[in-house]
Amino acid sequence: MTDINKITPATVITGFLGAGKTTYLNSVLKHYTHKKFAVIENEFGEKSIDSDLIIRGEEDVIEINNGCLCCSLNVGLYDILSELYTKRDDFDELIIEATGVADPRGLCAPFINNPPIKKQFPLKNVLCLIDASLIEKQLLETEEAIHQITFSDILLINKTDLVDASYLNFLKQQLAKLNPLADIVVNDSALVQDIHQATPRFADQQSTILEQKSKRLDAVTVDHKHTKGIKSYSITFNQPFDLNSLRLRMHVFLQFQSKGLYRMKGILWLEGSDDKYFLQSVGSQLSIERLREWKDEEVRKSTIVIIGIGLERSSLEKMFNQCIASRV
Repeated sequence: MTDINKITPATVITGFLGAGKTTYLNSVLKHYTHKKFAVIENEFGEKSIDSDLIIRGEEDVIEINNGCLCCSLNVGLYDILSELYTKRDDFDELIIEATGVADPRGLCAPFINNPPIKKQFPLKNVLCLIDASLIEKQLLETEEAIHQITFSDILLINKTDLVDASYLNFLKQQLAKLNPLADIVVNDSALVQDIHQATPRFADQQSTILEQKSKRLDAVTVDHKHTKGIKSYSITFNQPFDLNSLRLRMHVFLQFQSKGLYRMKGILWLEGSDDKYFLQSVGSQLSIERLREWKDEEVRKSTIVIIGIGLERSSLEKMFNQCIASRV
């Protein structure tokens, strides 16, 4: 009998071509033999080669060819998730390995914006594999690498034997500026399993992480030549927002003015509500969801973190200030 209450966490593995995504996936499948995984293997091109490298156990390996899952085949992802929902008793976790040239925002959109999918397959983590020896070149030549890094919860630096210690420290500093909300980890065989076993970044956990890290973040700017202009802002508001006004202004901003926006997350204090809310953007889509009631000892305020290029703090503050309840 199908368990209608079963929740199946999902993990998205991203990273540029050759970063080691399939090797990481194999390590997880090999280590967690007591778990059953459904694996969506997304490969760009006529024939999937990565799927031939996956160690097969009892997993349902769903190969997707002839296009990029996060773009032209995004509709197909909804169909696959619908099919997996009917088989949810057959596996414990869902893993999606994105093609190396994918922008993960489109791939993650259903898990953030679609309520039934968000409930059934809560997004556990977005993990980005990084080739230490090639990432600078990739950041210089393609914007997809920037999107992969700025959208992820965990940045796993791979192939560190190809660089020296001083460069590795420099790289970690640059990655921290590109995505100040992510955990940055240097890969080794012992860590692979620990990373996958890490606490899921469900919305309430994400809000806690955001609160902790935003305290150290204020207009952090990446100053390396090929990522110059990328800024991270943490903006705090001590008055509640009007939800309708916030939705309207954010919709206009995301549709028409957010070309340089890579990531936005926030904790919201809303007028007339005793509940804490969590905000995040995926491309031009906005998600605002209830987390829980504010605790008595918590200071009610809103904190919003924005990562992007060509975005100015003053303009962002002005937009959000227009949504403050007392000013609407």
